[in-house]
Amino acid sequence: MRSFLFEWWISKRYLKPKNKERFFSLITILSFIGISSGVAILIIVMSVMNGLRSELFDKLIGINGHILIYPYSERGIDNSDQIKENLEDIKEIKNFFPMLEAQVLVMGESQSSGALLRGVSGESLKSLEIIQKNIISGDINSLDPGEAVIGSRLASSLGLSEGDNLTLLSPRGISSPFGTVPRSSSFDIKAIFEIGMTEYDGNIVFLNISDAREILNLGDVYGVIELMVTNADNSQLIKQKIDKKLENFDVFSRDWRQTNATLAEALNVEKNVMLLVLSLILVIAGINIASGLIMLIKDKSREISILRAIGLSKYNASRIFIISGLKIGFFATFWGILIGVIVSPYVEEIRLTFSYIFNVTFFNPELRFLTQLPSELRINDVLLIGSMSIGMTLLSTIYPSFRAISNDPVEALRNE
Repeated sequence: MRSFLFEWWISKRYLKPKNKERFFSLITILSFIGISSGVAILIIVMSVMNGLRSELFDKLIGINGHILIYPYSERGIDNSDQIKENLEDIKEIKNFFPMLEAQVLVMGESQSSGALLRGVSGESLKSLEIIQKNIISGDINSLDPGEAVIGSRLASSLGLSEGDNLTLLSPRGISSPFGTVPRSSSFDIKAIFEIGMTEYDGNIVFLNISDAREILNLGDVYGVIELMVTNADNSQLIKQKIDKKLENFDVFSRDWRQTNATLAEALNVEKNVMLLVLSLILVIAGINIASGLIMLIKDKSREISILRAIGLSKYNASRIFIISGLKIGFFATFWGILIGVIVSPYVEEIRLTFSYIFNVTFFNPELRFLTQLPSELRINDVLLIGSMSIGMTLLSTIYPSFRAISNDPVEALRNE
């Protein structure tokens, strides 16, 4: 213990250079800034990547379901009640959501836009939590025939609000001697929702299932059945149970991993690449520490030789410089983690501030799908980045510490 305290004291003196050693002090400061800024940036970036992934998947899954059941035939699903009965004993299913989907043209008073029509029952729409919790105008306690629920961006682009009238035009029209005549109907806007994802806020229209069947010229069928389960991570196991139950039905199922596989892989790759690229900041800071310690060793060669001559072992001498490097790395890592943890929850406010100051859009919702820059701080990422920083610092001290004991103290003192 005394030996360690002695080494700690010596390293502390070495990290407080005299006037003639100001250049080493500058390198130490740059190393400290490099590590702390690298750690802080890594934590902030990883938090944003985690937030993006969580937001996208929560909203994608929240509106599209954990498991989707599709028909093999083009006529649709005409036995949804029997399917529901067969799945009732699977306790993990918490919501059964049959609906119709089709592309339509939505027309306001002076504007028009393409949209995705979703025909649902009023009860089913009420059970869709992501819509129920994000109604900004009107209500969805009931969705009667002749009423529609649309996204906020779609309403804004068409210049519509709650209570206004919109017209839907479907390509599935009525056959006539002059060809297919598109079918159109008018609906009153019952409610407007905003879930914060431009892909849905600007493209979805909910109608009563009877209206959807009429405008699409379909019978008593559904196009897809969405299932919400208690634990999305177990969706593949639940899917296997569903497939066994529906072997005799003319349907097949897909879970959220299959429907969003490309997006999931892209986000994971982007996160790993960002981690790799930004880790180079820590590598550069580690090189700075190594170069600073080498300069310190060269400057302190006489003192090291004296300590060796009076009985300090090679191991103790090398440990002085390992402790010196780790001091820089530890305190820099600590401040980097502190800054990263403090800043991460406020990245959206920072984005808005810089956007206002520089009058530049730093996070375009049209390209990024989300209207806000999300952040989700995870303790595992903080521990990983902190461990990487300390590990890089330790590696950077190995060569200088061996350099410190490579010279013979007698020869070093003779040269002096």
